[in-house]
Amino acid sequence: MLKRKIMLINGIPTTQISATDRGLAYGDGLFSTIKVKNGRACLWEFHLKRLKLGAQVLFFPPINWTALTNEVVLLAQTLANKSDAVIKIILTRGSGGRGYSIQGCNAPQRILSSHDFPAFYKQWQAQGIDIILCRQQLAINPQLAGLKTLNRLEQVLIKRELESQQAIEGIVCDTNGNVIEACSANVFVYLNNQWCTPKLDGCGVKGVKRRQIMESALLANISIIETQLSVDDLLKADAVFLSNALMGIVPVKKCQSHEYSMDSFALIAQIKTMLIEG
Repeated sequence: MLKRKIMLINGIPTTQISATDRGLAYGDGLFSTIKVKNGRACLWEFHLKRLKLGAQVLFFPPINWTALTNEVVLLAQTLANKSDAVIKIILTRGSGGRGYSIQGCNAPQRILSSHDFPAFYKQWQAQGIDIILCRQQLAINPQLAGLKTLNRLEQVLIKRELESQQAIEGIVCDTNGNVIEACSANVFVYLNNQWCTPKLDGCGVKGVKRRQIMESALLANISIIETQLSVDDLLKADAVFLSNALMGIVPVKKCQSHEYSMDSFALIAQIKTMLIEG
């Protein structure tokens, strides 16, 4: 366990932020959750690129990306005594008056915090997990698709549904019935001798682990296509796995009442072997 949780706001150790911050008022911000291994922030360049894209899409004022990177590196180094740990980054637009206008909001906030690494992820990776199909759906909004904004009310409702069903994870569709992702992870499917992952041009989060998997597959001459997937596709697949920056690659053993063959673990292992630890 971490001796103490560390929090930095704009590089200063503190837990206090203004009650007028737009991250609190409107979810006006972005976040990213980073795996730290032996003092190194894994996949930091991918996290940074997604944060920069989000800041551009949301018309954020200029952010000191160099300062943010330095803060991440230094905070990760303080966690070097842990083989695995977590850093969470939150960027908000900063404070503003009542109302939605972003005029005058020129002081974005950088919030970093350290956390324990969820130990159960290693068991999930080795043994796989059972998942359900969630009833909660994701709204389609191409402008925000792919980003990890602070507005996570859909995921709060999804998590509540999972907990009410005593389920570990679940597959979530958009309002058109297309498979998009899990509550906290991206999904990959081996269907008709082809690895596929949902196209996230309408909603969903483009995870950094998803990006690493797809870029590594390209270098290894393994084809992974982004395409529209249905629940039937999911249940007909030969293998399914979930991924995010912390859990890595987690095989799915069962979805609802449909069980996947143990051969699926061998297919998924081929994807795992092409990845550098991170």
